[in-house]
Amino acid sequence: QTEPTVCNSHVCVKLCSLILAQLVEAHAEVMRRFGGNSTNGMTLSDAANTVSPAGSSQGDVEPPPCPPSPPSTPPTTPATAPPESPSVESLTVGGTDLVKDGDGGFSVLDTAPNSHKFKLTMFQPTDPKLFFKTVRNEIKLLQSSLPNGIWVKGFEDRMDLFSVMIRGPEKTPYEDGLFFFDFQLSADYPKAPPLCHYVSYCSDRLNPNLYEDGKVCVSLLGTWSGKGTEVWTVISNLLQVIVSIQGLILVSEPYFNEAGYEKQKGSQQGRENSRMYNEMVALKLVQSMSKLILHPPPIFRAEVTQHFTQNAHKLCNRLESWLEISESYNNSHPFSPTTPTSFKELHSDDIKAHCNVPLPEFPLIPASKGFCLTLRKTLVTFREVLLSVGIPPPAS
Repeated sequence: QTEPTVCNSHVCVKLCSLILAQLVEAHAEVMRRFGGNSTNGMTLSDAANTVSPAGSSQGDVEPPPCPPSPPSTPPTTPATAPPESPSVESLTVGGTDLVKDGDGGFSVLDTAPNSHKFKLTMFQPTDPKLFFKTVRNEIKLLQSSLPNGIWVKGFEDRMDLFSVMIRGPEKTPYEDGLFFFDFQLSADYPKAPPLCHYVSYCSDRLNPNLYEDGKVCVSLLGTWSGKGTEVWTVISNLLQVIVSIQGLILVSEPYFNEAGYEKQKGSQQGRENSRMYNEMVALKLVQSMSKLILHPPPIFRAEVTQHFTQNAHKLCNRLESWLEISESYNNSHPFSPTTPTSFKELHSDDIKAHCNVPLPEFPLIPASKGFCLTLRKTLVTFREVLLSVGIPPPAS
């Protein structure tokens, strides 16, 4: 019998890829013969620029006789209920950014990629008229109110699907990382929340609310407990969900997002547990970003390359500076462990004199010896991956 090899270990991956390709072909054939997306041929642009005349029958939507004008007063916060009947700027498709400032944006592609988690699902809204109206509102919000660090892509052929890339917020252990999510507006949308799938590049969870199998725990999605404005209502929107992921999941101390752990806040045990969790996050982040650089989602390939060209070495330099501080402290105080808070207080002047990057504003240093050793090796691999895809170190 043949001994298992590295090549053999990828047989399952290849088999799954072949099965997926066959499923995509079968899905396309079913759609060609029998339909399945009950939109009467309407595309995302059509839905965005459609006016529902008063008195029309349910699902009866007609295009306006002339191009609509831009909204005069765009909403300012994602928590605000969408306006009743906004006009929306005509969409430009084929990958053109509708919001483009180099730091996020909304764009529309011609077709949903086969890799999208919900590509093979059928699209049959139970209330087409309400659905199309809601899609208009969603697009208006995505055009006008996306925060920095969020990229959203819609698809002409599937107005129910969206793909999202979120940059890890500053002053958190997720800073300079990228996180990906596939969304599908449910059949009862907006009466029911959208479906959401986290695209994991990590062999384990790097956040209590993001599972390796794709589950996302957020109260707005109905996958986490909540009350009042924290839960989904008919006036909730996709932008609120995306902002919740960015602001409530990718936080400075994710340890306390775990159910029941919040009661440890303020205690020495809680601070140390949070610091140790952040060690794991920092390590898993670098490992997962190495995989991402080698295998980025095709529709975000350009954005991923641009992001790491601009930020990868900043990420490395920041982590290496923190490693140097931790290693220096550990060597000088091998038998005197301290908490992150007391370390910062007792050695703040010395740190400022030797550190060329800001200290983390979350528990991490002094990091453990084991973490320092492992992260140094991981950063070496990360830099090698950057070189392999043509991202050289910055000129000195």
